Amino acid sequence: MSEWGTTTRVRAMVTLANGEVYPGEIHLIDGVHHHAGPETPLEMLNRPEGFFPLTQESGTVFVPKPQVAMVTCEWPPQGWPPDGIVLLPDPERRVSMLVRLASGEELRGEAAMAMRAGRGRTLDYLNESGSFFQLVTEDVPRLINRVHVSVVRPLD
Repeated sequence: MSEWGTTTRVRAMVTLANGEVYPGEIHLIDGVHHHAGPETPLEMLNRPEGFFPLTQESGTVFVPKPQVAMVTCEWPPQGWPPDGIVLLPDPERRVSMLVRLASGEELRGEAAMAMRAGRGRTLDYLNESGSFFQLVTEDVPRLINRVHVSVVRPLD
């Protein structure tokens, strides 16, 4: 067993608020209590710990979550879900939005919403998610840290 215990590694690109980019693998806990299979990258980023490990070819670095502007990752990985694991159906509502980061970068994409009854607006999604929220652009999930967002424009 590695020093990280049993984890699922997912290739990711971590972009810091200052523009530095770190490619590597993030570590996801193999089992969580609220669904089958490993935690998702979004769940990992929204855990309360202040740092997460990113394993690179040259070794492991510990990344402070507040400094992360965005994580782009390959999720779900090839072969997911594993045999015998049934995923919940896709959320009923998707919203399109334009997100402008503090760096000036603009991302246009969709967020899938699984919201309580009567709370299906883009604003509800942004306010109910954790520190990070997911935006899918060109079939690539981007996990965005809300503190590094300048403005969000709903496109629906």
